[in-house]
This record gives sequence, structure tokens and C-alpha cells, in this order.
Amino acid sequence: MDEKGCRLTIHNQPVVLAQKGMKRVHMVAPEHAENVTVAACVNALGSPIPPMILFKGKRLKPEFNDNLPAGSLVKMAKKGSMTSSLFVDFIHHLGKYKAAGTCLLVFDGASCHLDYSIVEAADHHDIVLYCLPSNTTHELQPLDKSVNKSFEHHWDKETLLYLYQNPGKK
Repeated sequence: MDEKGCRLTIHNQPVVLAQKGMKRVHMVAPEHAENVTVAACVNALGSPIPPMILFKGKRLKPEFNDNLPAGSLVKMAKKGSMTSSLFVDFIHHLGKYKAAGTCLLVFDGASCHLDYSIVEAADHHDIVLYCLPSNTTHELQPLDKSVNKSFEHHWDKETLLYLYQNPGKK
């Protein structure tokens, strides 16, 4: 299990055409874009469960569910990032999709993942928790090395396409 913060702007500046001799050319995009957090989980065979998507704010708008994978869990968060109570919601979400029997959930040592209510929820769903040591997850977290890298590339591509097709729209 891993969370990926996704800015609603581009991570890497694309190549743009400009007048010859121009030293700096930038694409106009929102500077302080909103973040969306995607909590992804895959099993050892690489099969994913529907993601949990966290939007910043208080009210869930119906359009936030548009075009998401079937079964996705959409929640609102004050800062748009994971909290202990939202992680409990994720555990319950995982409980609906995991195979019968005991499963192992590997996750990082973020403070929002370290609460007794999470242990209780995991126990209810027959999930064994394994917390990776702090400051090592970039090397040990399988999703960082495989899925998230590809996801970020495709996210940037789609965000860039949206910005080109909707100039000035937020």
C-alpha cells in the first residue's frame, strides 16, 4: 500500500516552441495547484484493488466520482492527505476486496498510519500489518519503484493535455 500525492498541474516542464533567442519560456499553469492523494494497493501477483482518492476540502462533489475505476473510494480531507481515520476507512475498503483468509499489508511509517484504531480495523478484516522503517520507504516500497513512477509519467501527460485544452480553467 502506498499513497501518491498528485498535483493538479505538471511535474516536469514540457518542450515548447518559442521565438528564436528566447532564454526562458514557460507554460502558464497554476503555481499553487491543489493536491489529490491516491492510495493504491496491489497484491503480490500485481492485481490492484480500486484506489482510494482523497480530495482537499469538506464537501464531496458528485463530479469527483466521474471517470474513476469501479469501486474507487472517494473521500474529502482537510489538507487533501491521509489521516488516521481515513487510513481506517482504507483498511475497511481493502477488507471488501482482499481474498479470503489472512493477508499482509505493507505500508510506510507515516504518523497517520500509527494508531490503535488501524490495528483494530485490520484485525477485524484478518489483515496483518507490516510497517516499513521510517526514511527507508523510497528504497523498500515496491509501489514507489514500479507503479508510482509510471503513474506519475502518465498523470503528467494527461494533466498537460488538460491544461492545453482548457487554458486558464481551474
